[in-house]
Amino acid sequence: MKPQARLRLLAIVDSTEYVMSNCYQHQLMAALKTKFDLKICSVREFLLNPLIWPNSFDRVLLAMKQRTLLRQVDAVSKRLSGREVFVYDQDPWQAYIDDSASRGAYPVFADRLTIRAILMTTRWWTEFCVSKGVPARFVRMGMLPEYCVMGGAWADRRVALGFQGSLHPHRRKFFDELSALGLHVDVMGSRSYSDYLESLGDIQIYIHTEDDPWCVDGQMIPRNALWIKDVEVAARGCFAIRNWDVDADAYDIDEVPTIRHFKNVSEVPGIVSEIQSMDSHARDDAMRRAVEIVRQRDDWQTVVREIESEA
Repeated sequence: MKPQARLRLLAIVDSTEYVMSNCYQHQLMAALKTKFDLKICSVREFLLNPLIWPNSFDRVLLAMKQRTLLRQVDAVSKRLSGREVFVYDQDPWQAYIDDSASRGAYPVFADRLTIRAILMTTRWWTEFCVSKGVPARFVRMGMLPEYCVMGGAWADRRVALGFQGSLHPHRRKFFDELSALGLHVDVMGSRSYSDYLESLGDIQIYIHTEDDPWCVDGQMIPRNALWIKDVEVAARGCFAIRNWDVDADAYDIDEVPTIRHFKNVSEVPGIVSEIQSMDSHARDDAMRRAVEIVRQRDDWQTVVREIESEA
């Protein structure tokens, strides 16, 4: 019996350079390659190369930044000629928050494109968008199995409490509050993704906050997003602590034994103390199990399954 032919997928992106450099875009494309005969092309190539025929593919995915698609939607629509598409959007809130350059994007997309589904990486925002009539479906961001690598054992990690990334004002305030509670966090600047993953293997507990509400129609609402940061931390054998929001349940955070969350900053010293006082064998076992759980989940495949689906 001949093996079933793989579906042909056309993925239109901002640029191939962006896909290679962005920590999540390149993982998404790698996951798609595991199941599809994948053609990746930049939006510029798609618009200018007459040899790229959307109807010669089984599926078409628009994986551009929301603002790029909004800027190019008329030209993209003309080239698609009514071809049904999936849209992948990691930042759906940008279509609604008051200070966004792409506020109001989804009604424009619905008017210009034939959309099967907009794939969103936060359940709360998916449900919010569905309530507004957007054909949204929830998918998870994840970590490629080959990136799920246990770093050093707890005792070999040199940074007790660390953070690496952009020090936005809400994070600076959070770290100042922790300092007042007697907790010192080593704050390291942003580095390349490979260097960042390497650094996680040297941190015992990674701590951060995403508690910086967005303003939508003049109302402040929680972010309810961005749990991928803690999933990738756990995938390197590192404990993670961050503020709780409802999207934790969408990412099944409680099944990952090294991820902790808090509702008030005053809870953090107790969480740190609980982790530090664990039996050393139990703690290293939790670290190894977390790596394996994230590897086995392979959450990028949720995107693959939505695109494969006939429904």
